[in-house]
Amino acid sequence: MPTSTKSRSGPRRMLSDYALYAPIGAGQLVVEKTREASKKAWTVAQKRRKGVLKTYEDLAKRGEKLAKGIQRSAYTQRAIGQTEAARSQVKAAATSVRKAAGSTATATRAAARKVG
Repeated sequence: MPTSTKSRSGPRRMLSDYALYAPIGAGQLVVEKTREASKKAWTVAQKRRKGVLKTYEDLAKRGEKLAKGIQRSAYTQRAIGQTEAARSQVKAAATSVRKAAGSTATATRAAARKVG
């Protein structure tokens, strides 16, 4: 098979070149647009992240301020004092019941010995 050293040129050559180059150009365009979209998405995400963090910090500060106000409140201090007094009374009552139960058990045993 003889090979021709003569190169193809003309409209046919241009058409075949365009048929090859058009998909390559389209692929490059897709890559460029994807990069642009990716950069835009990253920028938007960073802005939203900063906004969310700022909102979170603001809410945390408001909560801290409210909690401190409640802790310093006279009503809260009074409730804490009453709770401590009630705890002490419950502890004393538990001790009294335990001692009474022990005394009752001892008295019951002594009565059973006398009867039996």
